[in-house]
Amino acid sequence: MNGLARLAACSALLVAGSGWFFPLLAGSPERSPGLLAPLLLLVAFAGAAAGRFGTLLVMIAAALGGAWLPVIQAQQAGAAGAAGYWLLYAGQLAAAVAAAGTISLMEPRPDQYEPPLQKRLRAIIPPAVVPVVLLLLWQGLTVGFAVPKGIFPGVHHVVHQLSSSLPVLLSDSYVTFIREVAFGLVIGVGSGFVVGVAISFSGFLQRGFLPLAVAFGAVPIVGLAPVLGRAFGVDWESKAAVVVIVTFFPVVLNTVQGLLEVDPLKVELLRAYAAKPYEVFTKVRLPNSLPYLFNALKVGVVVAVISVIVAEFLIPGPPRGLGQRISLSARQGAFDVAFAAIVVSSVFSVLIYALVSLAERATTGWHASNRGEED
Repeated sequence: MNGLARLAACSALLVAGSGWFFPLLAGSPERSPGLLAPLLLLVAFAGAAAGRFGTLLVMIAAALGGAWLPVIQAQQAGAAGAAGYWLLYAGQLAAAVAAAGTISLMEPRPDQYEPPLQKRLRAIIPPAVVPVVLLLLWQGLTVGFAVPKGIFPGVHHVVHQLSSSLPVLLSDSYVTFIREVAFGLVIGVGSGFVVGVAISFSGFLQRGFLPLAVAFGAVPIVGLAPVLGRAFGVDWESKAAVVVIVTFFPVVLNTVQGLLEVDPLKVELLRAYAAKPYEVFTKVRLPNSLPYLFNALKVGVVVAVISVIVAEFLIPGPPRGLGQRISLSARQGAFDVAFAAIVVSSVFSVLIYALVSLAERATTGWHASNRGEED
């Protein structure tokens, strides 16, 4: 840990320590969030002073734990934070962020051996600290300012709502992600791939249809959601139609590009061996199109989820689906339910994206990008 980073972390912890001289909660003379707090603060200060990799890991854990303690006490007391709260909370949080940033910048010298475990931790710890810090910021600010749940809920409100409403949210997720997103992706990606293959074999379609596909791909499809609602009804079919449209054109364009932009030497080599057209397609053009297809699919998954949620906002229908749940809850002031639905939607979106990435790695392991990731 370089001197500047060590000074910043130690200074932040000293600021946190000064919080012991001020009241912790508004309207209360109490100054201590518990006996564990000074121990964590001392451990964090010792880790920052040592500045080595292992001590920085301990320091991050101690500082984050120490920043949580005043938040928990203020939450249990139902009171806003006073000067001691903000000094303990902000100082230790800043020290943890400084230490995580330092770990991300720690590079061994070329002649220095780095243990494999340390290398893995150096890659994992900084991105793992970020969500913890964001959650702590969210919870600490809402609790410290005593923000009412009806204005902006805290993390504990969202967690409670997730535990109590999980069956309902999972039922909404089935409608949004199985009936709408998955069904729309199957039709949009499948038809887009077939049309892309047909265009790649026809010069007429390349000159005639491809420019139209580019133009339609730039249309704000979500704006067509009310029209689709009138055409397909207000149930899940109209939302699935939105997914079909937002995925069809990117898949067509990327499929055509992948099928046509092949190494001509490979094609000539197969033709020299008297390969038939379908053999050239299956052995050269189709494998070459897979990276392009998966790029379109990964972007399409993200856009499809966003489009479905927005379409459920814009197409009033049965109160089913995460978008409808978010819209109804927000209008009723139940923002904890809205945030819980957003969390569930984000989790399923990440899972779908991860499945697409796994399929890409399984089918395009020969590609240079995947070989580079393995190295």
